[in-house]
Amino acid sequence: MSERPDRVAVNLAGGKVILLTSGSPFAVILPTVMKDFMASMEDIYQTYWVGRFLQVLRYIGFFLSITLPGLYVALTSYNPEVFRAQLAISIAGSRTGVPYPSFIEVLLMLFMMELLTEASIRLPKAIGPTATTVGGLILGQAATEADLVSNIMIILVSAVAISNFVVPINSFSFAIRVLKYFVLVLATLFGLLGVVVGFFMIIAYFVKLDSFGEPFFTLVQNKSKKNLGNG
Repeated sequence: MSERPDRVAVNLAGGKVILLTSGSPFAVILPTVMKDFMASMEDIYQTYWVGRFLQVLRYIGFFLSITLPGLYVALTSYNPEVFRAQLAISIAGSRTGVPYPSFIEVLLMLFMMELLTEASIRLPKAIGPTATTVGGLILGQAATEADLVSNIMIILVSAVAISNFVVPINSFSFAIRVLKYFVLVLATLFGLLGVVVGFFMIIAYFVKLDSFGEPFFTLVQNKSKKNLGNG
């Protein structure tokens, strides 16, 4: 769904079907594939390579947002030998005063980040960004000083939040916010193997999906279909 006329016009010109419902500010675009969720209308006004670079950044953000919390749990609790010795010692030192396992630490910070995200959406625009920024800084500093979470955990949660906001379509961004917990649970149970298996299960699910006969995991549009739609 989209409420932007420019996105609707571009998809209509590309041969897609647009559904407009009386009383709704949203237009339904179909079929919709994954590359549509990763495309921003500002890319049209960029040069080819700049647009491709921005799309690659969004796919990297998609990967980091889903796997980073699970990787932290897997590498700190199951496979610390993957790190270099200096980094492993630094992470272990930052978690010295934390009284519970790493997955509880990750869940606590992700839960607080979800609350801040929802608060930023519900608060008025005049005070929303300021309130969530100040709240995040105060909560992060207080949590580290109270030895509830490690300093590296604050960096990781911030990276996950930023990576999630890189996705231009809100509905897909919400789906990513849920998927990272699936990978986190598998990482808690099986370590690094759980992260790899969980990510490939998500990819397999994407491959299985289709939108009105069009495979959801289509990354390159079929030119013959596009020309047929324009005709």
